[in-house]
Amino acid sequence: MKYKVKYWLNVDVLAEEIVEAEDIDVKNNNLEQCKEPSKNATYTVMDTIKINRRTFEEHDEKPDNSIKERTSNKWY
Repeated sequence: MKYKVKYWLNVDVLAEEIVEAEDIDVKNNNLEQCKEPSKNATYTVMDTIKINRRTFEEHDEKPDNSIKERTSNKWY
């Protein structure tokens, strides 16, 4: 028997990009247009991964057996 294990994770991700000087206000430490990473940013997953929760369930590799009773489509 095999099991499928699912992990719910929190990870630290670093986004980096090069922007033009006019896009930020260096004197007032204001990022103005750069409050969020753009589509041009590169992303790096840091080494800190925290597993919040784990679950497992039976994993059947056999094809779907149509003989099995299906409760969701059951008519009375």
